[in-house]
Amino acid sequence: MDTVNTNNNNDWTNPKQSWDEKIQLKKTMLDRVDPFDFKLVNLNNTGYIFVGTAILAPFFISILITYLFAKNPNAVLVMNIVNWIVVGVGCYFVLSRVQDKLLRTGAIAFYYFYFIPNIISLIAGVILGILKVQTDTTANLVVSWIADVICIVILAKTSPYIFVKIKLTFKQNYKLLIPTVIIALIVTFGFNYIFGLAQAQITPGTSVNQANLLAGLNKWWNVVILAVYTIFTAPIIEELACRHGIFSLTGNKWVSYFASIIYFAGMHVSQTGDWEHFVGYLGASIALASLFIIARGNVTYTIMTHSLLNTVTFILILTVPTLAS
Repeated sequence: MDTVNTNNNNDWTNPKQSWDEKIQLKKTMLDRVDPFDFKLVNLNNTGYIFVGTAILAPFFISILITYLFAKNPNAVLVMNIVNWIVVGVGCYFVLSRVQDKLLRTGAIAFYYFYFIPNIISLIAGVILGILKVQTDTTANLVVSWIADVICIVILAKTSPYIFVKIKLTFKQNYKLLIPTVIIALIVTFGFNYIFGLAQAQITPGTSVNQANLLAGLNKWWNVVILAVYTIFTAPIIEELACRHGIFSLTGNKWVSYFASIIYFAGMHVSQTGDWEHFVGYLGASIALASLFIIARGNVTYTIMTHSLLNTVTFILILTVPTLAS
């Protein structure tokens, strides 16, 4: 029971279908029973509040403060605090309008992903400071991994529905899932290559985010932690937040599409302030956001593609170290 065919499913001659519906995967029984709602919220109030406070305003503040103060560490700290406040205020207004919907559908994943890692990092920093333990690559990786696990566990408790759908997708639609993910993986690598070339023309070298992740790979335990983090936990919570969450909280498929692209690429550079490396992250951002639409809002497809992308990249970096530069 992998798919259910109808006469008008993905039919290019059907005038009732929009062009984006025609490029989507054919509907499965799971899509019919539990379709993703691209209009979960009202764009004109909740959607614009979400996009404005969670994406546009924080990124604008980040760019402004970063380059006005030449990436001064104290200025970056102030920037992050201001952004937490802006996103927090927006979160309050969004939750006051659609709290039940966010919890029921799992769209709350976006706010979990935004706040919980920041809170965990702050607590860890205070504890390490009290213990006078120097923060190194291992500590950063462990804290990041723990934060992601906590996000996933809390989401599973508050919004179990989304994990049930992921499980059913593997069980019922694997014949469609596997080839789609393989094709998506190839396309994503192609996009990454193209935007990587563009990035090299703007600013050669690696971003701070990538450099931080790759630091310390000469120690086997860092390799293990990084593998678990980038292959398993990060793709799950990042896709639930950046695709499932954003597309749920915006209220319009195409506004969500561009918001997801901007946020996913921007989150890799916003806290460190190296916006000059923004273009390098656009390839995966565009590919995964497009896949989410093609897969009719089923986040299982983007999780698997993201995980395999990180897996292949990780293996290549270990075997061909020059690729990391």
